[in-house]
Amino acid sequence: MHKGEEEQDYTALFISFSQQAELWMRRLLICLIIALCLFQAALTIPGFRHLLSSAEKFEGVPVQRLDRP
Repeated sequence: MHKGEEEQDYTALFISFSQQAELWMRRLLICLIIALCLFQAALTIPGFRHLLSSAEKFEGVPVQRLDRP
């Protein structure tokens, strides 16, 4: 094979691999965004919040300010 043919073969293989890798990364990104939205929605439900958030048990009662004249 000539050097030019080897370069063209390598370029074609690289483009094929890159397209497949891009497709899988795009799918992974979409899945992660969907998972993020679902978990954020689940955090608004008090029953699930204590299961998903380890910091929830450290939440306290808000301090009530006293209005002094």
